[in-house]
Amino acid sequence: MAEPSRYCLDLMAGPGAESPISEQARSSHHLVAHALPDAKAARRARQIVREVLRDAGVDEPAVGDAELAVGELAANAVSHADGPYEIRFVVAGGRPVWCEVIDSDSDLVGIPEVFAKLHQDASPDGPAHADEMPQESGHGLAIVHRLAGGRCRAYPTIICATGRPGKAVAFALPGGGRSF
Repeated sequence: MAEPSRYCLDLMAGPGAESPISEQARSSHHLVAHALPDAKAARRARQIVREVLRDAGVDEPAVGDAELAVGELAANAVSHADGPYEIRFVVAGGRPVWCEVIDSDSDLVGIPEVFAKLHQDASPDGPAHADEMPQESGHGLAIVHRLAGGRCRAYPTIICATGRPGKAVAFALPGGGRSF
C-alpha cells in the first residue's frame, strides 16, 4: 500500500482553505488502490466508490453524487489516455476522504487550467454566467467540480500497479470532513 504525499492531502482542502481532515487523522492516513479494467473502467469505478462510501456510512444522495463524479473521470481516462487505470482512495482516520482516478498518461493536458477556470468562475468575483459549462470540452470536469464543491485537482502521480508515471484526476469525497 502506497502512502499519499502531504501535497495530495493539502489538495483535498482546495485553494486557500483549511484541510478537511484533522492533524491526528493526517498522521493515520493510507492509500487504497484498485485496478480498473480497460473495457469497463467507469462501471467498475462507480461500483467501487459506491461500496467504499456505503461501508463508511455515507448517505445515499452523496454516494450517488460520488458515483457520477468518478464515472465521469473514469470515462475521461479511457477516452483520452491509455491504461492501466486505477481508482485510489486516501483514507484518513478510517474514513475515505479523497478519490483519485489514475491513467498512464503523465501529461495533464490542460486539466488543471480547466479546474482553475471553473474555480474562478464559481467565485463571487467570477463571471455572471458561472453555471455555464465549458464550450468545447470539459463537461465531465465541470460536473466533478460542481459536485465536489471545487475541491478537485489533477496532478502527476505514480501508478501503483506498475511504478510508472501517470496522472491523477481527483476530488474530495463526501463525509470526509465536509459535506459534498
